[in-house]
Amino acid sequence: MKKKGANTFTVIVSILVIACLIVYVVISNQTKQTTSGDDASEVEKLLSYDFEEDYPKTVKETVRLHCRYMKCAYNNEFAEDELSQMNKQVRNLYDQELLDYNAEDAQLDALKQDIQYYVDNKQKIVSYSYGEDSQIEYNTEDQIDYAKIRVTVLLRVDSAPGEAEEEYILRKNDQGQWKILGWQAVNKNSNDKGDAE
Repeated sequence: MKKKGANTFTVIVSILVIACLIVYVVISNQTKQTTSGDDASEVEKLLSYDFEEDYPKTVKETVRLHCRYMKCAYNNEFAEDELSQMNKQVRNLYDQELLDYNAEDAQLDALKQDIQYYVDNKQKIVSYSYGEDSQIEYNTEDQIDYAKIRVTVLLRVDSAPGEAEEEYILRKNDQGQWKILGWQAVNKNSNDKGDAE
């Protein structure tokens, strides 16, 4: 009788151990999926953004994604080795004409200088504001669609709040994607515009 009881006890313990292992594996896999998805940092999300599968659908979404890259870059959130990868990623949003005008290496050098300017002046981007969809200006020239959108950049300079305004011009390509043709600072006190970035 004792042998039968010992065998039953061994079977029960074995089942409990297997059940515990299964629960551990399931919980471990759920944790990995959460970490790779929702809990990924903004930098990780931007560096792994899949433009082929999830290109922005609208003018505002395109500009919003560009601003997310710029905010992380200017706030010095990318490591040195990530900055080059970020530069390659953000170029997916640019019109071919802008890409032809800005060689990748030159663009990266200019970005590094801009980031250093922000660091030297204790400047941080707090957020962006895009306005209403009705404020986006659309026009068509030679059967090509263009759009113009203004963006307000909220800044913190040292500890004081600041604000700047930028105007983006986009052009729709043959695949129906809105691509950034250029952007420039806008002088809020007049209709004069600053230098293109």
